[in-house]
Amino acid sequence: MSDKITTAITNALNVATVIDKLVTGVIDQSDERLASANVFERKTYVIRNVGHLKRLMSQTWFTDALDVDQFITLNDAIVAGETYIG
Repeated sequence: MSDKITTAITNALNVATVIDKLVTGVIDQSDERLASANVFERKTYVIRNVGHLKRLMSQTWFTDALDVDQFITLNDAIVAGETYIG
């Protein structure tokens, strides 16, 4: 697997973590940007990040490189984010 694909997967998993933090409201206070965001800003972050994950998940070069757990994590983040933004 190329370094670019590995980096894309790592970044996508980080995005999934951000979505999870925003959706659950469990935000580490060391992340000042997210901790200080109001509901509108949080929903904006979720919309942007869900869109990013959906674009990646539509690319076979990306999905073919995922293992099952990564695939599930990313799909779960998309579903949770879409549910959150209503």
